[in-house]
Amino acid sequence: MDVKGRRVLVVGMGRSGLSAARWLAREGARVTMSEAKAEKELDKTLVEDMQERGITVESGGHRQESFLSADLIVPSPGVPLDMEPLQAARKKGIPVVGEMGLAVQHVDAPIVAVTGTNGKSTVTAFLGTMLKAGGSSVFVGGNIGTPLSDFVAEREHADVVVLEVSSFQLDTMEGFHPSIGLLLNISPDHLDRYPSYEAYVRSKLRIFEDQRPGQVAILNDDDAVLSDFIPSEKGLVLRYGEEKGENRQAFVEGVRIIAALPGDPAHAFSLERCALPGRHNRENLMAAVLTGLALKVEARIIQETMDRFQGLPHRLERVARVGSVDFY
Repeated sequence: MDVKGRRVLVVGMGRSGLSAARWLAREGARVTMSEAKAEKELDKTLVEDMQERGITVESGGHRQESFLSADLIVPSPGVPLDMEPLQAARKKGIPVVGEMGLAVQHVDAPIVAVTGTNGKSTVTAFLGTMLKAGGSSVFVGGNIGTPLSDFVAEREHADVVVLEVSSFQLDTMEGFHPSIGLLLNISPDHLDRYPSYEAYVRSKLRIFEDQRPGQVAILNDDDAVLSDFIPSEKGLVLRYGEEKGENRQAFVEGVRIIAALPGDPAHAFSLERCALPGRHNRENLMAAVLTGLALKVEARIIQETMDRFQGLPHRLERVARVGSVDFY
């Protein structure tokens, strides 16, 4: 999408909103930021930085006239999509596209997108570590760490882009078709934002909605929702679960993960040296292993990453062993 000369309204001065505003201004858009907080509540340095870039900052509430006069609206993930000014803009036919949804249109590298109620950050970080160990240049970001618009703005190169994607971000992405989409699990969450659990589920499933032939969908077959879900028949579907199953490409056998792509020989990956405890992390690792195999990462590199990856800080982090007791 060419934004040069267009009036773009960025809603919310969170991290992704600020990144989007900087990038859009650099691309020649006429950018306005709309923020509900009063000016005195905002970081003065950030406001001055925006203004120095030619970005108009409107604080203390959202002005409907700013929404209705925009050519494009970019809401931050935390902005409710049912707010009145956004609804009015949509009725007028003004496009509403999130920061990631806009930035992803400018990415040429294969995209691995990770979503789920739990485990997104761990799997995203693991995949980034694994791909780097295999010699690939990788951008890791999205809902974790660096917004995608920062990567696009710097015109960086990556062999693979690994994104953590929240349901809020999926809600404002059209035509999103990651080379590999992972849906780790779905359980009731964000029900203050969605009208029902079913609506939240539909939001998560959007990660597969526009995938194309040859692209890959990876699903947790032990999840009550996902075991019955059939993605588009256009691409390859890979499923995993604790126990061996007819339609599962990865499962746990003792202290090993057994995994194989359709038509390929099986690989056994040891869990004995893995620092990530618990069944939920075995599920996370199966998703990551299938992703590695789909990306042609050597089994040796996948195993070495499993052995060395320590997880993320404060995510069930092992502190020490005293006698025969592990402390987390």
